[in-house]
Amino acid sequence: MLGKRLGLLIAVIVLIVNSGCAIVHHYGPYMGKVVDKESGEPLEGAAVLAVYYTKFHFIAGPVHKYLDAQETLTDKNGEFEIPSLTSFTFRPLHLFDSCPSFTIFKPGYGCFPRHEGTTSTGINEQWFRSNEYVTVKLPGFKTLEERKDNLPSSPTSVPNDKMKQFLYLRDLERINLGFQPIFINKRGWKNE
Repeated sequence: MLGKRLGLLIAVIVLIVNSGCAIVHHYGPYMGKVVDKESGEPLEGAAVLAVYYTKFHFIAGPVHKYLDAQETLTDKNGEFEIPSLTSFTFRPLHLFDSCPSFTIFKPGYGCFPRHEGTTSTGINEQWFRSNEYVTVKLPGFKTLEERKDNLPSSPTSVPNDKMKQFLYLRDLERINLGFQPIFINKRGWKNE
């Protein structure tokens, strides 16, 4: 009898703890402009990738887990908008990150926020607030060595189909630098 009561008590505690984890979180929208750091001219065709994570606080520190991603390209005025996202998830003891993590890349320019020469008007280097217009400045590179050193890596755990434009632009840069593309041929994309 004591075993059944203890089991029932543990089940109730688990349900109470987890009930707050089956939650909905609303993000965005996020908007802004990407410009050349030196000239201030708008940069058309830069990939803007927003990656959403949840986090679990562990003894060694927070552990982030991929939730979703959205991407877009900047228009002729260098402007972008990542639309609102409402996420539903059930992850016991996880919390939503307050903002997505952004990566902005255009071949021939420093990758935001990885490259030290990039700047933004957001909260910090990598986070933007909902409904707050930001300006991101990317430094242009003058040498092939600078470009080779700046090839960005893919964000952790993001499925390739959620960042096609980012991967496509990165492969174009690889081709321009004399490297083999990684995803263009595997995905059937055409070299442009």
